[in-house]
Amino acid sequence: MEQEKKGIQSIEIGFSILKEVSRADKPLTITEVSKLCNMPKGQLYRYLISLCKVGALEKDSDLRYSLGKEMITMGVFAMQKTDITAKAFPYIKKLNELLNETVALAIWVEDEGPLIVEWEESKKPINLNIRAGTLVELTRTATGRIFTAFLPEEKTGKIIQKELEKNLIEQSKLESIIAFVKREKYAYTSEYLSGISAVAAPVFDYKNELIASIYIVGVTEALDISKDSTTVSELLKTARQLSEQLGYFG
Repeated sequence: MEQEKKGIQSIEIGFSILKEVSRADKPLTITEVSKLCNMPKGQLYRYLISLCKVGALEKDSDLRYSLGKEMITMGVFAMQKTDITAKAFPYIKKLNELLNETVALAIWVEDEGPLIVEWEESKKPINLNIRAGTLVELTRTATGRIFTAFLPEEKTGKIIQKELEKNLIEQSKLESIIAFVKREKYAYTSEYLSGISAVAAPVFDYKNELIASIYIVGVTEALDISKDSTTVSELLKTARQLSEQLGYFG
C-alpha cells in the first residue's frame, strides 16, 4: 500500500518549477528560478532543457524562461470550462449562424496579450488558419485594438511598444485608431492580412472592466464592416447582451 502512494519525484519537481515561473511577473533567469525553487543550477538546468523541449517553457534571447505555448494551450482548454467562455458560447454560436461568418472570443493573458479561446467557423469555403490558442497582436488586429483601448496601459504598454518598434508603426497613427475605438466601442481592420477583414467589440463585466472581445473575421470583398452595416450592428448588440448577462451596466 505504501508503494502505491509514491509518485514520480521528477514530475513533482518539474511541476514545482512551472508553478514558480508562471507566478513570476516577468521572464526569469536560471539563477532566479534556482533561488525560487531552492535547487542547484546544475540540477535545474536539466529540467529546464526538458521543459523547453516539450513546450512547457520557452527561453528567450536573453536566456530568460517563461511559460511555453503548450502550457498556454492547456490553459486555453481549462479556460473553455470557465464562466466567461461558457456564457459567451451561445452568443458566439448565434452570431455565427446569423451572419454565416467566422466568430471568435479572445481574453487577456498577462504578459502575453489577447488569446483566442473560442472559434466558430463560417460555413463558407475559406480556411483562415486561426484557432483557439492563438495569440494576436495588440496594435494591428481588430480584437487587439479592443484590448489596447480598454485595458489599463500598465497591462499593455510594454507589449505595444515592442510591436510599434517591430512593425515600424507610428505612435500618432495608433493613438488616432484607439481614439476611434474608445469613441465608437468597436474596432476594425482590413490591412493585417491580405484579403481578410475583421471587426471586434468589447465585453465588459459587472465591474465595468474589459473581460473579453468578440470579433468577426471574413473575406474583405464579402464582409461589410462599415459603421451602419448589419455585421457591426449585430456584433455590437451581441457584445452588449453578453456584457449585461455578466452584470455590466454601462
